[in-house]
Amino acid sequence: MDLKNYILYLICVSLLFFFLLFSVKMFERKNNIINSKVYALVNNYENVEKRDKKGNVNVSYPKFNYKVLDEKIIEFINQYSKENVSIQYSISVNRNIISIFFVINSEGKERYENINYSIKDSKFINKNDVFDFNILGNEVLEKVKVKYSNYIYERVVVDNFKSAFLKVVDDGIFIYFDNSLFENILHKVYVFFPNTEEDAVLTTNYDKVIAFTFDDGPSQYTASLVDALIANDSKATFFELGNRMKYNQDIVREIYNRGMEVASHTYAHKNLNKLSESEVDDEINSTNIIFNEITGGNIGYLRPPYGNANDKVKSRVNMPIITWSVDTEDWLSRNSEAIYNHILEHVNDGDIVLMHDIYPETVEAVKMVLPVLKERGYKVTTVSELAREKGKTLENGHIYRSMK
Repeated sequence: MDLKNYILYLICVSLLFFFLLFSVKMFERKNNIINSKVYALVNNYENVEKRDKKGNVNVSYPKFNYKVLDEKIIEFINQYSKENVSIQYSISVNRNIISIFFVINSEGKERYENINYSIKDSKFINKNDVFDFNILGNEVLEKVKVKYSNYIYERVVVDNFKSAFLKVVDDGIFIYFDNSLFENILHKVYVFFPNTEEDAVLTTNYDKVIAFTFDDGPSQYTASLVDALIANDSKATFFELGNRMKYNQDIVREIYNRGMEVASHTYAHKNLNKLSESEVDDEINSTNIIFNEITGGNIGYLRPPYGNANDKVKSRVNMPIITWSVDTEDWLSRNSEAIYNHILEHVNDGDIVLMHDIYPETVEAVKMVLPVLKERGYKVTTVSELAREKGKTLENGHIYRSMK
C-alpha cells in the first residue's frame, strides 16, 4: 500500500470511528432523555383518593399529568369504581416502561389489572412486552405446579396466561393469577421470578408459628414436598427412618442441603417400649451414624414410633423427644381434602403437625394448605425454629408435644 492510499485508509477509519462514537453518544443522550422523562413522571405523580359514604378511602390511583396515561387510568377507574369495591396500586419502571399494577378487592375476592406504557415508543404495550410468556411460559407453569395444588395448576394451564398480571419490583417480577380463574380459592395465587439466578428470600408477615413434621421417609415423594415448602416460603422437620436413609442417600442430602431439618424416627420403626435397653440404643445410634455418614451433620431430635417413650426409653435418649399436637391421620384417610380440612380446623399457634412423606395425597394437601395458612398469618417451619420463636429450651429425654 503506497503512502497516499495509506493516508486515505487512516482518514476513512478515523471518520468511521468518530461516526460510531457520535452515534453512541446520541443513543446515550436519547436514552438519558427518555430515562429522565420516565423518572420525572414516576417521581412526581399525584396520589388521588376517592372516599365512600362513610369517609373511608376505597379507590386510590395515580395522576401523572401526562394526558394519554391519565386518560387511560381514569377510564379504568371509572369501570371499577363502585361503593363495594376498593382499589389500590403500585408503580414500577422496567426498561423505560411504566408499569402500574392495580388490585381490585370486591367482597373479599381480589382481581388484578395492569397498565403498561412505553415512554420510548409512546404507546401502551401488553404484558408480553414486559415478560414474554411465549418464551417463559413453561417456566411459569413449572413454578405453579411446584407451589400449588393440581386444581390451580390445571386452571392456569387451560387459561394460558390470559388471567396473568405483572407486578414489577426491584428484585424481579411477581406474576399474579386473577382469582376469578378459580372457584372457592380466596388466597392470592402468584409466582415470583427474581432478577438473579439466586433463590429469592421473600419477607413473610406472620403472628403465629407452627411446625410441620413428616414421618417414615425418605421416599419418592420427599423431594416434591421440599419443593412445595420452599416455593411457599416454609420449612419442615423430617423424622426419617435409618433403614430408608441408608438406601435413599441423595434424598437425605437434598433435604439437609436445602434448609430442612432431618431428625430420627429410629432405624426400623419398632415400638421402643418393648425393646431392651441395648436394642433401644441400637435403634437410635445406628440412625444417627447413618445420617452423619451421609451429610456430616448430627441429628438433634427423636420421634419414637407411635409416640411411645416410657421412662426406660427416655433415660436412653440423649436428645429431646418430639411428638405432636395435631395428627392429620393422613395414613388413614389417604385423602388430600381430608388432610387439608383437618389442619385448618385444628391447628393453632405453637402446634406441631404430624404427617408422612410417603403418600402423594399428603404432598397435594400440603400444596393446598400452605397458601391458606400464610394468608391466615401462620409461619410454617421446623421444630428447632418453632422452639426458638417461642423461647423454649428443649432438654434431652423430655417429651414435647407442642411449643405452647
